[in-house]
Amino acid sequence: MQNTKQYLKSLLGNYLVQEGIDIKHNFSCLNPMHNDKTPSMTYYPDNQTVHCHGCNATFDIFDLFAIQHLHVTPDSYNHLNYQFKNVWNHLVDYMHVDINHLDVKPEDEEQNKINEFNHLLIKQASTQIDQTDYLKKRGISQKLAQRFHIGYVKNWINPTVAIKEGINTPPTPRIIIPTGTSSYLARDTRDSIPRRAEKYIKVKQGALNLFNVQVLSDDTKPIFITEGEFDALSIMEVTQAAEAVALGSTSNINSFIQTVKKIKSNLINEHKAYYPVFLIATDNDPAGKLAARKIQQGLNNINIENHIVNISFDCKDPNEALTTNREKFTNSIISTIKDPDDYLNHLLERIKERKDNPQYVPTGFKQLDNILDGGLYPQLYVIGAVSSLGKTTFVMQIADRIASRQHRPVFIFSLETSKDELTEKNISRLTYEISNSNTNLAQTARSINNGDWLDNTQAKALVEKSFIQYGNYYTLLHIFDGTRNRPSAKDIFSRLNAYCSKHADNKPVVIVDYLQILKPLDDRDTDKEKVTKSIAEFKKIATTFELPVIVISSFNRASYQTQASMESFKESGEIEYYSDTLIGLQYSGMDRDVDLENLKRKDPRDIAVKILKNRNGRSGTEIKLSYYPKYNFFIGEE
Repeated sequence: MQNTKQYLKSLLGNYLVQEGIDIKHNFSCLNPMHNDKTPSMTYYPDNQTVHCHGCNATFDIFDLFAIQHLHVTPDSYNHLNYQFKNVWNHLVDYMHVDINHLDVKPEDEEQNKINEFNHLLIKQASTQIDQTDYLKKRGISQKLAQRFHIGYVKNWINPTVAIKEGINTPPTPRIIIPTGTSSYLARDTRDSIPRRAEKYIKVKQGALNLFNVQVLSDDTKPIFITEGEFDALSIMEVTQAAEAVALGSTSNINSFIQTVKKIKSNLINEHKAYYPVFLIATDNDPAGKLAARKIQQGLNNINIENHIVNISFDCKDPNEALTTNREKFTNSIISTIKDPDDYLNHLLERIKERKDNPQYVPTGFKQLDNILDGGLYPQLYVIGAVSSLGKTTFVMQIADRIASRQHRPVFIFSLETSKDELTEKNISRLTYEISNSNTNLAQTARSINNGDWLDNTQAKALVEKSFIQYGNYYTLLHIFDGTRNRPSAKDIFSRLNAYCSKHADNKPVVIVDYLQILKPLDDRDTDKEKVTKSIAEFKKIATTFELPVIVISSFNRASYQTQASMESFKESGEIEYYSDTLIGLQYSGMDRDVDLENLKRKDPRDIAVKILKNRNGRSGTEIKLSYYPKYNFFIGEE
């Protein structure tokens, strides 16, 4: 364990930076027992410790992690009592040291060797930068290269593979861009790269991947956030009025957000202001735009000013924009710093894009689509009704129409009804429609489940035809059965995050059935807190991924004999606040004097769909539908 311990100790500088601490200057003592009124603690890289000149405490990375994250308190002698292995395990995870991937055991020396090798390579490479003209081709000057100690290695061999596996990879010429004292990006500089080597064009070494991370503590200049290191360098190449930080990978978004959050928290604790302005300049493709929205959402959550900007005009990324037209790129940077929103131009672009590619998704109910200005937009819709009125059936019919007519995927998170039951409801509806409402042949969901139709030649032909028609689009209906393993709103966010990252050009409509029985984000929350946190997460899904989200909600029992209203929704205040459109389903003519059971016995049932809130359109209106519960079918006036 000793050798790995030394490696982890060597990460102290990186750890402090990630905690939002400027290691170049003294900082407030991290001993919770010391009320440090003047910055008294110093980082000593030679022995990888911090020392407070006020309380005389000396801590290494394990001590600090135990104090800051495991709430261990020093005694009066500044000694700490903790289980080292427990701290070691948590620290490995926190510092993203991938033990399993790297095949490193606690007792191994390998990572130390790699760390030392990388540190020496960075130093050596910086003296050889004049041996290549690669930076010139990418539009980067020698002056900027010197500032960031960028180097070059003519015959680079992956040290991780060499040291851990004893295999020397084929040597390749590489630009070395440091991201820490022993971490860097190694970029292949060959003009022609073999297909088998394409996935190794950019290789990361070391634990710290954010490039130019130290400027995050400085809020005197706007800071551009880019995906690639060359993109960040391109911005700093043409202006000194701004800084730039590169994520290195979109997988580092959370690390970036957490770093900013810690910097802000530490400065507030030191009674210092922190008002940075971040200009999010990710790549100009669907994945880059999705990454930009994730960054914006994360910064919004911690109240940090930010703007999504396009500085690359029609190019893929900032570096391509620099090399394509340096003057235009420079002007783009200057104008963006002055007016990051570029509001009027962006508004005009959005209008043109919506004209060519309508954002809305028709529901299949013509009257409803007319009220909703065409259909469902990338917003949060909440649909509520009393028990057994047919809200699940109504929403499933919308899902069926979207998949069959719009050929768009629909993600359905069902917590009360199994996938088989929902599918049988859809097949039942199709038998009713295909048979032109022939109740002698159309099948209920129960009869389909029981197989009663197999003994009737005509019914069998109808059901089989319905299965064939359903088979043309059912793969677009992604039904997640949550009846046994209930998901939380965050679980749903994670699943959509994974899907949209791969399918940014074919985003789904999302349906959640239903709000009040979701797994809570915190078991200790009250019913109101559970609903508040979940509905806020669904609003976040709609805005982050720019897709329609439909959440089904139950009504409170006090509303069972009254007209549907905003107050009908359980925990209605938060639902009303977060929803963009609030829809109530009720029996037509509902009031306190009506016999509810009599309305339920009608066939078909007369249903009113009331638009209680519509943030961007008409509200206070309603449409009439006829509901055939036996065949899971709603129909309205065309």
